[in-house]
Amino acid sequence: MAIWFTWWFNLIVLVVLLAGGYTLHYLKTNALLHKNAELERKLLERTELLTYAKANTQKASEDAALANRNKSALIAKVSHNIRTPMNTIMGMASLLNESVLNPEQQEFAANILYSGENLLSIINEILMNDILEFSKVESGRELEAKEFDLRNNIEEVFDVFAPKLAQTDIELIYSISPDVPVQLIGDAFCLRQILVNLTEYALRFTTEGEVLIAVNLIELVEENRAKLAFEIRDTSAGLSSEKLSAILKSLQSDTAEDSQNPGSNTLAICKKLIGLMGGSLTIESREKKGNIFKFSIVTSFGKQNLRANTQAEMAKLAGKKILIADDNVTLSNLFKNQLDRWKLVPFVANSGKQALQILTQETGFDLALIDMQMPEMDGIELARTIKQNHPDLPILLMNKTGNEKYKDHAALFNSVVEKPLKHHNIIGQVLSLLWQKGKDGLSKDHYAKQKLSVDFAQQYPLNILIAEDDRMNQKLVTKVLNKLGYNPQVSENGKDVLEVVSQKSFDLILMDVQMPEMDGLEATRMIRVCLSEQPIIIAMTANTLQGDREECLKAGMDDYIGKPVRLDSLVNIIEKWALQGQQR
Repeated sequence: MAIWFTWWFNLIVLVVLLAGGYTLHYLKTNALLHKNAELERKLLERTELLTYAKANTQKASEDAALANRNKSALIAKVSHNIRTPMNTIMGMASLLNESVLNPEQQEFAANILYSGENLLSIINEILMNDILEFSKVESGRELEAKEFDLRNNIEEVFDVFAPKLAQTDIELIYSISPDVPVQLIGDAFCLRQILVNLTEYALRFTTEGEVLIAVNLIELVEENRAKLAFEIRDTSAGLSSEKLSAILKSLQSDTAEDSQNPGSNTLAICKKLIGLMGGSLTIESREKKGNIFKFSIVTSFGKQNLRANTQAEMAKLAGKKILIADDNVTLSNLFKNQLDRWKLVPFVANSGKQALQILTQETGFDLALIDMQMPEMDGIELARTIKQNHPDLPILLMNKTGNEKYKDHAALFNSVVEKPLKHHNIIGQVLSLLWQKGKDGLSKDHYAKQKLSVDFAQQYPLNILIAEDDRMNQKLVTKVLNKLGYNPQVSENGKDVLEVVSQKSFDLILMDVQMPEMDGLEATRMIRVCLSEQPIIIAMTANTLQGDREECLKAGMDDYIGKPVRLDSLVNIIEKWALQGQQR
């Protein structure tokens, strides 16, 4: 009996233990499942939050990009809408100024032109500030990979500062090494931001001398890809070691602009943009020896040839003797090196006195390039002396933007180019003058008659089409061409242009860009594809923001002139292409 009781007791205990163990296991499993469910719920909530945050970030990024595009479009539209009527105002004032006026009327016309130039300076300054603001907004943007012209890129940077520096003693100069292709593939806007910011920073310290942008090839990364070195050098007093250390420290920390180091934020922006382009920024400075801002980028070479073959044109003029008179040694040496490469024979003078000495020692000069602003003897005095002893020697004056002092002595000069010098302008005028050595100067009394004379059309016969939708600008350009002896035809939009050129052959088309129905870019592309006899197409447009010239050339246009159009510029560009046509 005791044995059976013990057995049943043990059995009951075992059942109780098993039941308890099962119950405990069930409770633990249930708790674990509940905990896992809670974790899954929280994980799902976090995933949803991350997805929502990512979507918001993406939307914010897209909204910011859209806002920047809208801002850029608005600026372009405002600039275009201002420049279009300004073209008529300044153009008509120029025509009035070239007519026979009494002294009071001449003063009125001159004041209109002067005020117009001041307004252009204000517009350019606003655009410069906008570019700097874009640098802050877009410092984290993704890079584009489009083909662009390096020369145009740098020259557009100079356009921003030229009006402001017109009355200073500072030269803006650039140099591109011969082994650097001018057609590159990359982010043109990003590179321009860097150059604008660093040039503006260099100008803060510079009161006289020059700011030079130099571009050199460091190494070929691949067959069609290279690392380029950029240097922005100024002739300022330089920075003390303490100030340079403070700027470099601020640059390393990427902090907001320091009141003790104005421009530090600008440098930080440049550093970020340069980093995006695969390079780095360094700054060197020595007291009384100026500053050097160095950076590098990695870029690919472009394939398009957007310019006439200058090398081939210059080859026909090998051996011609050129006198260069400019007190800026850097600019003179750059000219000399370029002319040497073209097999011309340059002689460099760093003063008017030295130029006259060279002319007494050497004979047979074909052209003289002289600067307007030189110490002791300026360009006018030098030209007057040259003409007394060498009346047939053509003289090309290099004159700062806005300085019209030369017009009182216009008979001394065969041509005038504005500083900062643009490659295509200076080369075009050198070619023209070498091909027509001995042409009479631009006498003041007959300035209008020589620049706006029917003899011009007799010398350069051209069938010209004006593509322009603005009625007042149509009237202005037609009037100018009439005074040159031409009877141009007018089209109001791109579709009309295509219809006209399909029925009649033209030598030259002055093409506006923004036109209804079909713009000038599309019309140019169609002409380049469809016509067997190709006309010269010159963009004459109020689209003057960064990249607009480049876009016109890529569309197939041969040259570009921005509005407001100066009479001299229009006549010179027509003469340039008419000469090239005659040579061909």
